[in-house]
Order: sequence, then C-alpha cells, then structure tokens
Amino acid sequence: MESDPLLDTKRSMYTLKAVAEEAASIYAICWKISLATFCQLSVLTISTAFLGHLGTRELAASAMVMSVVGGFRIIPWAFSISISTLGGHAYGAKNYELVGVWLQIGLIMLVPVSALLMAVCLNIRPCLELMTDDLELLAMGETYAWYVSWSVWPSAIYEALRYGKHPSRSPAFSKLIHQLARGYYKAQEIMTPTTVVDVTTLFISIGVNYVFIYGCLGWPGFGFIGSPLALVFIAVIQSVSLWSFAHLLQERHTKTWFGWKAKNCLNAARLRQYLTLTGTFLVYLALDEWVYNVLAIMAGKKILLLLNHATTTMYVARIGSLNVAAYNILFTIWTLAYGVYIGFSTPIQVRVSHALGANDPAKAKQSAVVGCAMGSFAAGFLSVAMYVGRDEMLALYTADVDLQDVIRPVLGLFCLAACLSGVHITLSAMLEAMSLAGTLVLASSVGSWLVLLPVAYELAFATSWGFGGLYIGSVIGESVKLVIMAVALVWVFDWHVVAEQVSKQVTSDNEEFDV
Repeated sequence: MESDPLLDTKRSMYTLKAVAEEAASIYAICWKISLATFCQLSVLTISTAFLGHLGTRELAASAMVMSVVGGFRIIPWAFSISISTLGGHAYGAKNYELVGVWLQIGLIMLVPVSALLMAVCLNIRPCLELMTDDLELLAMGETYAWYVSWSVWPSAIYEALRYGKHPSRSPAFSKLIHQLARGYYKAQEIMTPTTVVDVTTLFISIGVNYVFIYGCLGWPGFGFIGSPLALVFIAVIQSVSLWSFAHLLQERHTKTWFGWKAKNCLNAARLRQYLTLTGTFLVYLALDEWVYNVLAIMAGKKILLLLNHATTTMYVARIGSLNVAAYNILFTIWTLAYGVYIGFSTPIQVRVSHALGANDPAKAKQSAVVGCAMGSFAAGFLSVAMYVGRDEMLALYTADVDLQDVIRPVLGLFCLAACLSGVHITLSAMLEAMSLAGTLVLASSVGSWLVLLPVAYELAFATSWGFGGLYIGSVIGESVKLVIMAVALVWVFDWHVVAEQVSKQVTSDNEEFDV
C-alpha cells in the first residue's frame, strides 16, 4: 500500500486541548481495564504465592502444568480479539445488532474448543515429561492438572443452562466464555461491571486459597490440591456475580443483544470472516506466546548442564526445580505487568476500531499516537518500579533464599524485556484494530522464533550466561518485533485505505443482513 504519515495535521487533532481530551478518554477506560485485568490475573498469582510458601516442589509442579495449560490461553485471546475488533467496527458504524451477532458466532465455536481444553488437562503427562524426569514432580503435576480439568464441563453446563453468553473465569472453558464476553463489552467501552467483580473476587480468592490449602478452625485443608480447587470455586463465584451485576441489575447487554438468530450467526459469509480473522490471530498469538512456554521447558532442562558439576542426584533435582520455579515466578510477575499493558492497549484497540468503523482515519491515528505514548511511559515506569522494589517483590512469592538467589541476578534483564513487551503490546493493539493480523504473524515469526528463541538457546546453553541468557534473548527478540510493527504502522499501511475497507465491510453487513 501507499505510505501514509502516522501523524495527520490537516485537522486540529494534535493541539494540546485535543491531545488532553483524547488522553482523558483513554485514561477513563485504561484504569478500569488495568485494575480489572490486574485483579483477574492476581487470582492465579495468589495461588502461586500460596504454593510458593507451601514448598518449592509444589510450586514447580503447578508451574509445569500452567506452562502447558497456559499455552492454550491463546484460544480465548484470539476469540476475544476478533470480537473486540469486529464488534468495535460495527459499534463505530452504529450497527449495534451486528455487535451481538459477532458474540453469538464466537459462542458457537465453544463446544469443540471446550473438548480440546479438557483433553489437554487429562492427557498432560507427555508434555510434562519434556520438562523433567522427576517422577514425583510428574505425579504432582498430573494431579494438579486433573483437578484443573474439573472446571470444564460444570462451567459449560452452567453457562448453557443460563444464556450461554455470560462471562466467568476458570482455567479452561469458562475462561473462554469470560474472554468472549470481555471482548463483547470492550467493543462497547463497557468496563465497570467487570472491574467491580474482579476487584471483589480478588479479596475473596485470598481467603479461599488460604482455607482450601491450609485449612481453618482445626480443619487441615486440602493442601496441594487446594490450589486448583480454589480456582474452580472462584470461577463459579465470578460468573454468578458478573451475570447478576451486568445483566440483572444494570442490563448492560440490551443495546447490542437482540437474541439468538440462526440466520445471522450461522451465515457462511460471517462465519468465514470471523474464522479467518480468528485463525490468523491464533497463529500470531501462538507464535508470540508459545515461545515463552518453550523457554519454560528450557529453564527446566537447564538441569542437564549441571550434571557434570553436581555431586548427588538430589542436588541436581534441586537445581532443576529451582530453575522451573524461578522462571514461573518471573513469568507470573510478567503476567501481572501485562495487566497494566493491556489497560492501555485495550482503549487503543477499541477507540481505533470505532474510528475506523466510522471511516475516520485521522481520529484513529490520533487515538493510536496518544495511547502509544501513554502506554510506553507506563511500561517504562513499571519496569523501573519492579527493579527498585525487587527484594520486597520476591519476598511475596517465596521465602526460599536459594530460589531468590537464582532470580535476583537476572531481574535487570527481565525488567527491560518486560518494558519492551509493554510497548510492543500497544503497537499490536493498533494492528489488531486494523484487522492486520498478517503483519502481527510476520513480526512474531521473525522476532520470537527466528531471533528470540535461537539467541536465548545459544546464550543459555552454550555460554556462561545460563539462566540469564533466556532474558537476553527476550530483550533482543522483543526489540525486533517493535521495529517491524513500527515500520508497518508508520510507513507501510495507508490508514485512509484501511478505514475505507473497514467501513465498506460494516456497511455491506448492514445491507446484506438488514441489521
């Protein structure tokens, strides 16, 4: 396409007043999304923290399971991004019923996806064997995964008996519904119900995890299996609370939900458009996320490098579990930081989608520029804060001095990689809003698999960098992705052409389906 400058000065879009107004609009969405996402992710983090104090091996077992199960979280993300993008285009064009139709199409896809997620949980041992040959850890991991699988069908039945469109959270099926509904709400800039529920259940999860793991009033608790059981319990609480708050009390769905209509949600043209976009997003997310699951496997396999230096098998196993546990803690912290990053990327995606749907490329670019500046500043500030407060941060996750000593030397590299990741997430939000998933696939293919992974492997296994080599690779790989995305947004794509294409698509839907 022809190049088109990212900054458009033909309209008064970049005066101090205009920028301040856009920044205020973004912040109005941002703080709710950041708070809700932070609390949402903290449910898993709280479980990690409790397990870390229960024992390093318990933490390592759950880390291995979640590194596998967590790899499949890209499925709800891809569904949610598609709904948020396509729904945002329709909402910007004031084609409100089409917003609900996109949600219906996403929900239809739930049945085969839920079966896949449950199968992963119940047949996880081959994946765990890639990370360790410790039989005790493997047994603990299988047990953890078995209890996690409990969330699949009960949640599916609950949602089906209700209305099939209300969000909840568990590691599998209901997590998918939760993400679909969040994408549906995001497309309309509805953030308050999710924020209220996520903040409330965060505090509930602290008590539930403590009671389920350690017990109370003389009851000893469930111990290790109390952690996944707490996740399932919280999933039910969240689904009921959000359904009651958003739909019974506030009726937030009435503007864009007109009921199930088979002629709309089973239309071949719409299904093809949705599945094509979702499939491309799925490939992008797999490339972008699974590289870190491979790094988790590499962290566990670092044990092999120590065989020549260890004096006993027990010592070798101890070092191996420390690497896995250390990577899990850092990945958990990175996941929490993602809650801040997504707070800025979400309003970028939503507001750019709305502007493109309304065929207003100048407004779309203004939202992108202001949002990216705010998100980049937040990413840098958060990384500095994490490094300055590193001792207090590590103490929250483990009291194991050996484990802290493994993590502390790589924290500087980790914080830099997290900062670059935050900026890359804000740029990817623009490409998502423009439905340019192919560009995201290109950036992640090159940055993650042709740069990040080979560099991390070489430095971790062939040099003296060891565990820190994983994060040097992350810094270099994230930098490459940033460059590719920035070049595409500034010099490759014509925003006016993209806006015209999006607007025509929404108008075509409107005319063809009389929505």
